[in-house]
Amino acid sequence: MKIFTRTLFAAMAFMACFAGAGAQTVDNTFRFVDKNGNEIPDGGTYTAVAEKVDLIPGILSRVEAKFDIFVENTTSDVAYVGARVVTEEMSSGALQFCFPVQCPPTVPADYTTPETGTMTAGERKSLQSEWMPTEGVYGSARFTVQLRTMEVKEWNDGIPSKYSFKANGPKITINCIYADPTGIDDVNATGLTTYNVYDMSGLKVVDNGTEAEVQALDKGLYIHETVIDGKRVAVKKVVR
Repeated sequence: MKIFTRTLFAAMAFMACFAGAGAQTVDNTFRFVDKNGNEIPDGGTYTAVAEKVDLIPGILSRVEAKFDIFVENTTSDVAYVGARVVTEEMSSGALQFCFPVQCPPTVPADYTTPETGTMTAGERKSLQSEWMPTEGVYGSARFTVQLRTMEVKEWNDGIPSKYSFKANGPKITINCIYADPTGIDDVNATGLTTYNVYDMSGLKVVDNGTEAEVQALDKGLYIHETVIDGKRVAVKKVVR
C-alpha cells in the first residue's frame, strides 16, 4: 500500500510539473488597443468589415477591411517588438501586414516578421494592416496576431544591430467580413468584439468576455449576444 501511495504521489507530482512547464506566460510589455484606446485582451477578438476605399478619388479604389488596431508599449522604457500572424481562413484576396516596419509584397500563411520595431515608453504604433478581398467576391477571413517581445543581442556604436526573441506577448483573433450590401446578413459594425452569455434562467454567465471564455462554459443551453464596439449585432441561442 505504501509503495502504491508513493508511486501515485510521484506520478501526480510529475504531471503537475509537466503541466506547469507546458503553460505559457504572456509577456505584457506590449498590448493591443483599438482606435478608442480600449484594450483588446489576450485571447480577444476584433471584427473588421470590408468596404470600398478611394485611394485616388475617381481613379483608383480597392476593397479593404482595415484593422484599426494599435500596439502600445506599456512600460516606462524603450522596448522592442515583432509579430507573428497566421492566416486561418481567407476566401479571396490578400493580407497586407505592415507592422512593425516593413510591408512584404506577399504574406505567407504563417508569417513571423523578420524585422524588429523600436517603441518608446508609452508609444502607440498602428498595426497598419488590412485584408484586401477580391471586389465582388463576398466572403470572410480570419487571422491571429501574436506580439513578440524582443531584446537587443548586439549593439553597434550605441545602436541596436541584432535582436533575439525574448517572450510571447498577447495574441488576438481578427475576423473580417466582406458582405453583399444587398444581403439581409450585412454587418457594418467594426471594432473590439466581446460576448455576453446568459443561461436559461437569465443569469449572465459571461460579461463582455472573450471567445475563449465562451468556449470554456459547461454544456448547456445559452443565450449568446455578440457586441462589436459597444453595439449589439447578434443574439442567438446556442447549445454547448
